[in-house]
Amino acid sequence: MEAIGEDGRIELRLAHEAGRPVLRIADSGPGIPGEARALLFTPFFSTKRDGRGLGLTLTQGILSQHGFDFSLENRCGNGEAGGAEFRIGF
Repeated sequence: MEAIGEDGRIELRLAHEAGRPVLRIADSGPGIPGEARALLFTPFFSTKRDGRGLGLTLTQGILSQHGFDFSLENRCGNGEAGGAEFRIGF
């Protein structure tokens, strides 16, 4: 929510893909900067001024422990408007 600003939107979509439920959480913000993409799940890496860099690392650990697959990508290039999308496959 911090990254998308006051006029931004967050969309939650639940669907079936390849016979499995998938949760997609997308926003209308600026997306993920190119230089940050490879470091998103690195402990203590943050693009926020006061960030701790643990949120995505903890999320990765929890999802992996439960056997979920996940990705965090920019929406542009997927035929969508800008922003980022977090995808979790159950």
